[in-house]
Amino acid sequence: MRISLLLCLTLFFHYTNAKNPVKKVPTPVWVNPITSLDQDILEGNGSYQYLLIDLQEHVPLQTVYGHYAVKVLNAEGVQAMSDISITLDPAYQQLYFHEIKIIRDAKVIDKLKESTIHTYQRETSMERSLYDGSLSAVINLTDVRENDIIVYSYSLIGFNPIHKGHYATTYYLQHPIPVNRIYNRVLTHPDHDIQYKLYHEAPEPVVRHVDAYKEYLWDVKALDYLLYDTNVPAWFDPHRRVSISTFHHWQEVVDWALPLYRYSAKELEQIKQSLQDTHLKDNTLARMIRWVQDDVRYLGFESGIGAYKPNPPLKVFRQRYGDCKDKSLLLVALLQSEDIAAYPLLVNTQLKGELRNQLPSPTAFNHCVVYFNYQGKEYFVDPTLSHQGGSLEDMAFPNYQSGLLIKPGKAQLLTIPEKNTTAVAIKELITVDSIGGDAALMVRTEYKGSKADAIRSYFNTTSRESIQKEYLNFYSHLYADVALADEIKFYDYERNSSNTVIVEEYYQVKNFWLMAKDQAYLYCELYPLVLESQIGYAKTTEHAMPYYMGEPYTFTQTTQVDLPQDWPVRESTVRIVGDGFAYENRIQGYGKTVSITHYYQLSKEYITADSVAAMLSKHEDIQNELSYYLTYNQNLSGFTLSWISIMIATIAFGVGIFFAVKLYRNYDPEAWIYAENKSIGSWLILPAIGLTLSPILLLREIINAQHFNQHTWQNLFSSHGNQSVDVFFILSAEIIYNFLLLAFTLLVILVFYQRRTSTPRLITIYYLISFLGPLLDILLIEEWLPGQLQDSDKNATYREVGRSLIAAAIWIPYFNISERAKSTFCKRIKSSAH
Repeated sequence: MRISLLLCLTLFFHYTNAKNPVKKVPTPVWVNPITSLDQDILEGNGSYQYLLIDLQEHVPLQTVYGHYAVKVLNAEGVQAMSDISITLDPAYQQLYFHEIKIIRDAKVIDKLKESTIHTYQRETSMERSLYDGSLSAVINLTDVRENDIIVYSYSLIGFNPIHKGHYATTYYLQHPIPVNRIYNRVLTHPDHDIQYKLYHEAPEPVVRHVDAYKEYLWDVKALDYLLYDTNVPAWFDPHRRVSISTFHHWQEVVDWALPLYRYSAKELEQIKQSLQDTHLKDNTLARMIRWVQDDVRYLGFESGIGAYKPNPPLKVFRQRYGDCKDKSLLLVALLQSEDIAAYPLLVNTQLKGELRNQLPSPTAFNHCVVYFNYQGKEYFVDPTLSHQGGSLEDMAFPNYQSGLLIKPGKAQLLTIPEKNTTAVAIKELITVDSIGGDAALMVRTEYKGSKADAIRSYFNTTSRESIQKEYLNFYSHLYADVALADEIKFYDYERNSSNTVIVEEYYQVKNFWLMAKDQAYLYCELYPLVLESQIGYAKTTEHAMPYYMGEPYTFTQTTQVDLPQDWPVRESTVRIVGDGFAYENRIQGYGKTVSITHYYQLSKEYITADSVAAMLSKHEDIQNELSYYLTYNQNLSGFTLSWISIMIATIAFGVGIFFAVKLYRNYDPEAWIYAENKSIGSWLILPAIGLTLSPILLLREIINAQHFNQHTWQNLFSSHGNQSVDVFFILSAEIIYNFLLLAFTLLVILVFYQRRTSTPRLITIYYLISFLGPLLDILLIEEWLPGQLQDSDKNATYREVGRSLIAAAIWIPYFNISERAKSTFCKRIKSSAH
């Protein structure tokens, strides 16, 4: 009798109050009253504290009872807690307020009688084109003061009829704020067992029979609140809680959903007659997907049943709008009409893989997409993503990880493979007109995958003027005086193939060079602004939770600077690798060009707590590698004679001449007994030309090396301050080698044209020195001053060494073995004297 009375009362209130879903009524008799309040306050925890969170649910009566008590601690608490707001869906719910009171100095002030209940339709998801029709019932309390305890209770009557008697919810037994007492109670029919799952050491319920019902009860203290760490993934929930569901298996959810996603074959024929070119090949199948994504706009009215049941495909086709369920069912119907196995797929955009740790329930999902199998391959499409590109193979799909396929017989969640093709490649070309002057900046950015989809959507929904202004403001953070040189260009030629989007920007940077504070030098900074915005991870201490890194992607930026003069660059490569990411920085130079390349790859969406400290430390190291400066010392420009170079060169050349004279006079080997005293001719013309030009070429090399410029020494000493001895040794050795070689070359030329018998041996030494000298020089520089030589310098030296090796391999045997050489170089100084 008592149960029947309660059911009748519930139905009576439901029908008599249909026009006004909010009323004031007494507390239901089935509720366990909580009268005593624990008023222990934790100091320093905000402007208010909940003393009680009391949630009791009567599943057979489809009623949720809420009872709260909160103590106001200061003026900010008065501001925050003076409005009571409860949300309901008027399509199937009614709201009854039972009690609103203020306890002040042990006195109870009834606020329910004097309060006016206002209802507002507040569409919190309107900016996402979703309308759920929910109402907010708001009561503005008067005369709320510090140290007041606000107590209120209400009942929400009515469960969504789409669930057909099924029920699911989650009780939190711990919050990010302290709560003195949490009381959660569920009443069910004894023969309708619910299943529950405990998270993070939540306590087992007290289970007992109350009247004709089965009761599950949790009654806990929750002063041990738990705050979230920084950058915690959306799927991670560390709080003690319990999930409840009347579904026992995922197949029950599939069986519940299948009738909702049925459609009429006759209606589908009307859709097909309105569509052209429905013969499916790869490209037309992609066009069909594009049509549902782009031509059917995203708009949802999700009140009541509409939150779970999609509209018929014909209705969606005619109205040209729908929510995720509507668009997914429309695409599924079109694909199935072409004998393609396609099905709706329920996912959770926040929980992702954590969905596997949830109890089976329709409320576990918040989104619907499409799965289909075409020519033996599985594909996943999100019909709500507009402006997508790529072929079937290249089409981006969010990393939802898990989903429930609405297909007969499916009993398990489906694993969704990760599909990561997201990439950004930036090429910056900076052309500097003069040292201390201006520069032209051209930026070419190539987007792939979901980044291409995002930038395509941005350019299709934003005016070019706004885009150019936003881009210009972005670069003004690096260049104070930057202006547009040409309009921005957008290229989208490969939407239906590789899904590559290209954006080109053109700027003029005035005052590209800046003056140092001490006015000793000019400088300019080269900096990857886009990369900095991607890896600016929030710092944290003692991280105990997973850390969200972002959607995986690859990033490359190459900045090429073309300068008006040759620029010395110390080439280097820096690599920083950590858990889930890798960074590389390459600095190169060749002639008048300087090139800086930054490469960054994010391979993990999140990292575990024990990796956070190392990740943040290494990203700080990465931040320190982002800036690169070109500096120009005005005091070191021009030419200043280096007297130390003059002294070293004079001594070396003097020593070389001294020993050359000694060799000329004293080294006079016997001639070949069969020598015919031939003149210089035949093949000997070739080495004669080379020897004759050698002093000129050597002097030009000495001049180009700038060894006699004092600024050359100062620049090298400043860039290798801790290796000054090595710098001095190498520069001195190069000067000594060059001038000894010059003296020796003059000696070889002299004996060559005099056809002296010493020529073959001396020219052999000459060819060996010409080969070994540059080789030893480059090896010493690479060993002692790594990165000093540019690639162009190294390549030029290796080419010179190669030519010298070839010359030595040809002419050394020729001068020492051939009869022609022996017959030509047959004169001796002694015979000449006679």
